[in-house]
Amino acid sequence: MIQEGKKLTMDDVAKELGVSKTTVSRAVSGKGRIGEQTRQRVLEYISQHNYKPNVMAKGLANQRTYNIGMVLQADLLSSDLPFFPKALKGISEVAAREEYDVIMTLVDSNDLSRLVRVIENNKVDGMILMRTLQDDKPAQMLKKSGIPFVTLGLSDDPDICQVDNDHVDACRELTSILLLKGLKKIAVVSGDMNHVINRKRLEGFYQAHKDLGIPYDESLIFTDVDSQMFAARAADRIRMRNVNCIIGADDLITSYLLKKLEEEQVRIPEDMRLASFHDSQLLTSAKTSVTAIKFNTEELGREACKVLLHQIRGEEAAHVTKLSYEVAMRESTK
Repeated sequence: MIQEGKKLTMDDVAKELGVSKTTVSRAVSGKGRIGEQTRQRVLEYISQHNYKPNVMAKGLANQRTYNIGMVLQADLLSSDLPFFPKALKGISEVAAREEYDVIMTLVDSNDLSRLVRVIENNKVDGMILMRTLQDDKPAQMLKKSGIPFVTLGLSDDPDICQVDNDHVDACRELTSILLLKGLKKIAVVSGDMNHVINRKRLEGFYQAHKDLGIPYDESLIFTDVDSQMFAARAADRIRMRNVNCIIGADDLITSYLLKKLEEEQVRIPEDMRLASFHDSQLLTSAKTSVTAIKFNTEELGREACKVLLHQIRGEEAAHVTKLSYEVAMRESTK
């Protein structure tokens, strides 16, 4: 119960009525989707307790759209990666609890017109950038606009709120385990190196070799592999080099490598070990289960949405959030 004489806040109203602060804001402003019965209950309560929202809070409530934008590069949709639907599920769960809706905006690194239109037309209260880039034009544009936003992935910009898994440490740990198993000649097949995540994964790979004093062969690092055809070509070249193990930088590339090796009747793990820096159903449901790093992608989405909502409400938000991981050793590296 509210103590007698205590100045009532929006947090107090929300807690006493068992609703979100967003619901209180919508009731006060008269805008936004909210049931009429709930609206009347909130208004009656604040009237009885003489609650007077400050001018700034009312202004913010009037200006809010109760939409969150999810910014995704158009070319990533064609990759059919399980990562993005899972992250979206986590984002949507947190957004729904605060009565926010999520809308998707597709962008091209060279064409940000859709993103500009969403911001200029005030269609969202904040945005989640689903992937960080080395030359990150979407992030630069969002920062310049002043709209609250968070990146799902690490950024070199110290002013950006960012949420990600600890990919460097995770990839260092998996690589170290493989090296300690005696697999001293390891190849890596990675995707677009403009994606910060691929650079972080390789950083962990290099750190593991440095920690153990084991040199790595730079010619066995294949980057910017963006299709099944190029993954197959990389596998052919690797097999000619007496390599002990191949690591795919993500689940999709690893699934391409696995398919190619199976087509060539390469026995796994007898003839070649295979591992992945990212796990998914693509690998767990394969005929040969693949050693991989497990991340909780839904939790990643939930955490990113929480950080963004803190920003939207003008609250203190964590600057850098790194989530944990698990290395799953499976049949492919026995």
